[in-house]
Amino acid sequence: MKKKSLVSIIAGTSLLFASCSTFVQPFRGYSSNGERIYFTATSENSGRIDYDGGFGPGMMPGSRDLACVSCHGEDARGGNVYFHMDSLSVPDIRWSALSGESWQEEEHADEHNDAHEGYGLEEFRNAVVYGRHPDGSYLGPAMPRWGMNDNDLRDLMHYLQTLP
Repeated sequence: MKKKSLVSIIAGTSLLFASCSTFVQPFRGYSSNGERIYFTATSENSGRIDYDGGFGPGMMPGSRDLACVSCHGEDARGGNVYFHMDSLSVPDIRWSALSGESWQEEEHADEHNDAHEGYGLEEFRNAVVYGRHPDGSYLGPAMPRWGMNDNDLRDLMHYLQTLP
């Protein structure tokens, strides 16, 4: 009887871990604090980075807290993000796209490209922290307003500058 119970517990635990594996990102080493922020919304210096607005837990695939990667993807190129029965067109946030280096080369304009000729640190801060385009207009409500300090903001910006 005990053997049967032990087998049931092991089988149940295995199924539980297997069903959760799609929601848990595997451990990875981060080459910089900016990369850590992009993938986890945590800073090695200040811990978890909070946000207001945007799509919270339960609204995005996987029902986990947001990080930049949640919408912009692993390569930061954006695209269509699907949730529930709707989709959202998410912009490319590689620095080459934000700074205007490649925005005319893209085959379609996105939310950022329509409103600017290039981001610098202050424009980046306005977008990430305050949810505003360089011209002062609001980004859509899907974009979280991140409570990011200056050092973390610079680190994130430097990470985006490393992406091809």
